[in-house]
Amino acid sequence: MTASACRPSAEPLVSLLMVARNAAAHIDAALLSARRQSLSRIEIVVVDDGSTDATAAIIRAHADADARVIPVRGHGKGLAAVRNLSITAAAAPWGAVVDSDDILHPRHAERLIDLARRTGADIAAANMIAFGEATEPALFAAGEGWRRERMIGHADFLASGRIDRPDQLQLGYLKPLLRLDALRRNGIGYDVRLRIGEDWDLVERALAAGLTYAFRPEPSYYYRRHAASTSFRWTSSDLAALIAAEHERLAREDDPARRAARRTRLASLEDALAHCEAVGQLKARAPLRAVLPLLRRPRAIGLMAASVREGLGRRAADLRPRSAGLSDTSEPAPGVLVCGEVAPGSPVAIAAALAEASGHRVRHLTGAALTDPVGVARAGQGAALVLIAATRDADAAAHAIGDSALFVAAQEVQHPLVDCHIDAHSCGDLLALLGARGVIDTGLAWRARAVAAAEVAA
Repeated sequence: MTASACRPSAEPLVSLLMVARNAAAHIDAALLSARRQSLSRIEIVVVDDGSTDATAAIIRAHADADARVIPVRGHGKGLAAVRNLSITAAAAPWGAVVDSDDILHPRHAERLIDLARRTGADIAAANMIAFGEATEPALFAAGEGWRRERMIGHADFLASGRIDRPDQLQLGYLKPLLRLDALRRNGIGYDVRLRIGEDWDLVERALAAGLTYAFRPEPSYYYRRHAASTSFRWTSSDLAALIAAEHERLAREDDPARRAARRTRLASLEDALAHCEAVGQLKARAPLRAVLPLLRRPRAIGLMAASVREGLGRRAADLRPRSAGLSDTSEPAPGVLVCGEVAPGSPVAIAAALAEASGHRVRHLTGAALTDPVGVARAGQGAALVLIAATRDADAAAHAIGDSALFVAAQEVQHPLVDCHIDAHSCGDLLALLGARGVIDTGLAWRARAVAAAEVAA
């Protein structure tokens, strides 16, 4: 497929803003999901900030296949500075933040633009499904107050800023759509001192400047949790930068309620710093020195206890298979997920029957089951093929998140998610994509995706 095949037909409405550094493990899936967006007026600005793995090559491959992918070379000045660079490079009036290890629903950009237009908001975000190799998929904002469309006020956002409460909803993790001219008009950009918490900080300052924020309860962003995520790796210097920034904002705050919320956030950051310092001393085999920061901030002891429980849980999980004497490490055959009510004799029904007869696990999700996005996400993990019965099932089937699943439908199903189409005569060819050991042939899968993307663009 030539680059001109996916050339946008008009000026972009949304710039998908992605930054990457050594993201080769996941950026292919992230870019593929960005290119699958139903909103045609997009560009995908990807800043590679000095990667030493295959990240740059993967970005180039996508740019060669799709002219909407705009590679930008980073300057190595830190994550927040690189995010500012992506905003500077954006040609669209709206910018949507996308992390290089996450995945988008095909209608993510379309639905956020619709939300922003209907509400007049300057910032819009959708609910997320958090997932990962060792994590059960879960809805991010699952409380009663987050089951409807709503505006997020400055006070609500500030109250969510505590990082010492993992059980509390932290709105800074949401990935926003931003009205870029509103940011520029107010002189708002990412704080270049910050390596973590930079999204929360930018949105909080935008709300303080009077910008408005709308929330959509239906999830369309898939947030990947893994060991290398910067959000879950605190360092003393990272926390010290957040504390310094918060002290500055507290000194300028004149609203009593917001001052109280900022003090609470500041206390949580200082507790987290004490916890981080104590852990560092324990790793340096200096247990007596580890006591000093905990005496200074006694509430950090709770964070230490949580860390110990988490570490013991991971060790127990690692030991469990060995203690059970399991020696068979072969992976099961890949799953085939069938979404929707399948008509007897249809191409999808034939493909599912052939897969099952060939020894592959087949799971059916009815129309009722498809109404639960988290359930679909859970069913889709590990699936190599997702068979879509009808166009009406495609949006729900998109929640079957995964890096290598191939989405397949009959010829009449037109949706940006669909990688390839089948008819009654070609459905058996799908089995060629499934290896005998249960591993999908990603080369064949990629070629099928490229052809499908060209057909959709045409």
